[in-house]
Amino acid sequence: MLLIGICDGDVAVRIMLGDFIRRYRAETGLRVQVLAYDNEEKLLRHYPFEMDLIFLEIPFAKIGGKTSGIETARRIREVDAHVSIVFLTTVLSHVLEAYDVRASNYFIKPLRYSRFLKEVEQARARRGQNRFFIETNDDGVYKIYTKSIRYIETEGRNTRIFTEADTILSYKRMKAHQQILFEPYFVRCHTGFIVNLLFFEKFEHNDLVLSTGEWIPVSRQRKKDVVTRIKELYEVEQ
Repeated sequence: MLLIGICDGDVAVRIMLGDFIRRYRAETGLRVQVLAYDNEEKLLRHYPFEMDLIFLEIPFAKIGGKTSGIETARRIREVDAHVSIVFLTTVLSHVLEAYDVRASNYFIKPLRYSRFLKEVEQARARRGQNRFFIETNDDGVYKIYTKSIRYIETEGRNTRIFTEADTILSYKRMKAHQQILFEPYFVRCHTGFIVNLLFFEKFEHNDLVLSTGEWIPVSRQRKKDVVTRIKELYEVEQ
């Protein structure tokens, strides 16, 4: 899965990038999750997300004598050294500042799909830098990227990790998994389940429905926390 962030105050730009991403999904069949924000404060509030790519606006106006997009990028770099940052701008005056925060590139508006495609493909090539952990069982040793995990389910005295490509038996208990999976998109929705909300599609009755079509139960005691986490992750008004 690719995780792409969009942060731009112009709703037309967010819609255009959203259209680009839908086209990219259709052309490649790849799973891409999008988190969109209309200002920098909302983007920073939920970091770290271990995003693969962020499209970040550099507003023409400055705030407090500083270009807000550049300052936002500096704060992101404090917690995420690997994410690709592509600045969205209407002028070239901030190019040197962009190098200071190790920006991957910058787009001069209006946007073009060909440029977007190039940046996404480069982010895919770098995705091996995403966080992972090693899982060992009697069958072998496995390198598991956290964003690839769909959910974890209790299986007798053990647990089973369901990733995008595999299912892996784990001898860890759920509490041990919770300590490892500290990313904000993981939530324990049931005594027997931890789910990755990046795969969230909808919440109906007492079940989470994932984009893969899988149904994950949500216990009555954890329902409020799950709904709150979904709203926080996707910036839904409380």
